[in-house]
Amino acid sequence: MKCEHIEKWLSDRLDKTLSEERIKALDAHLEKCVSCRAYAESIEKIDKEAERLAKPDVSPVFWERFADRLKANLESIQQQKKERKPRALKWSWAWSGAALLVVVAVSLTLLFSPKKLPQEIYVFSLENSLARISQELGEDSELEEMFNSILVESIDESLEDSGWRERPDFLENFLIWEDLTEEEMKFIESEVRKDIQS
Repeated sequence: MKCEHIEKWLSDRLDKTLSEERIKALDAHLEKCVSCRAYAESIEKIDKEAERLAKPDVSPVFWERFADRLKANLESIQQQKKERKPRALKWSWAWSGAALLVVVAVSLTLLFSPKKLPQEIYVFSLENSLARISQELGEDSELEEMFNSILVESIDESLEDSGWRERPDFLENFLIWEDLTEEEMKFIESEVRKDIQS
């Protein structure tokens, strides 16, 4: 699981908007990842310190004056923009001309470039990747269960983005299930049973 997801989940957990499944996956990741654990500790500390801060006691007069100060500041900024416009217009023509020259130069270089490099295609096998991960996991059933839960969570995230729930023919399309091995079918069956029980 990517640490960028974990950072968002940590924030969601502080806001109390994280689902129970993701909390479990988050805790499992934090047990293994030192940097995410340190990040979690620092944002929890910041959150606690922020709660301790006293809110400033401001009188209603402050807000009346604040509106006046804000209006004066905005007017000052608008005045400064009006004064700077003539110089900016001179430079905008220069920058437009320079940009046009760069575009023409790049276009001509690409157009008359004699050499085209062949594109390399990298093929990654999911089966080989999973087999290598399975070897690394060894006989540790707890680690294997954690990996499977993270994998299922990742698949769920991808499926949520794809809108698969809106296609009712997904479960009825036998071509999807035809290429699965017995091991994959047993895994899917166990996950469905877990989902039904919970």
